[in-house]
Amino acid sequence: MLVHQYYSDDLNWSSHISNICRKAGSTVGFLRRNLRNCPQECRRLAYITLVRSTLEYGTTVWDPYLRRDIERLERVQRQAAGFITRDYKSRSPGCVSDMLKNLNLPPLEERRRQLRFNFLNRISEGLIPALPPDKFLTPAASRRRRVIPTRFQGYESSNIIERQAVNNTRGFRIPTCKTDQYKNSFFERTIAEWNQLSDADLPARPAQPASAASSALRLPSSGLPQH
Repeated sequence: MLVHQYYSDDLNWSSHISNICRKAGSTVGFLRRNLRNCPQECRRLAYITLVRSTLEYGTTVWDPYLRRDIERLERVQRQAAGFITRDYKSRSPGCVSDMLKNLNLPPLEERRRQLRFNFLNRISEGLIPALPPDKFLTPAASRRRRVIPTRFQGYESSNIIERQAVNNTRGFRIPTCKTDQYKNSFFERTIAEWNQLSDADLPARPAQPASAASSALRLPSSGLPQH
């Protein structure tokens, strides 16, 4: 699969998102024409393999923060729900959301967020050689006070210090940001959201790769087996 990423001078990803939505929408149309008589599970698998993979390629880099771009991506999946279920007539409020829930297809925004957490988790454990943690991550100073936003029915408040709050023991310091593009780039945005999680909600530490020079299999110093 070849998916180009379109960059702009101001790091606005709207052009890139427009292109991948157009490509993914065309693929949904192709599948609709050719898999109309296939079982539902086959159509669902085709969507995941050929469409959702396009919508999520390289998403840790370009995960959008503008609501219009987020909704544009979600619209493709919502259209695909009708193809998978072969239900193009339902118009009742929440019908598409129910389809996606029954198909076990979570919102793409939620999946992108989890992908960013998993990638940051791997970086913090030194599993991405190109991004050494000692260069890109600084552990946050421990704080006794935990900042919890006040919640009302249908509304959640926020404040200026909430972004700097660290609610777990594996938090990181957020770099200083002056522009929206930098504020919503991978490290700054993901660290801010990561710090809001409790220890129980953090991803499990990834398994370290097995060492090639395991002590149990290490040869003698001569390099030859001893008898």
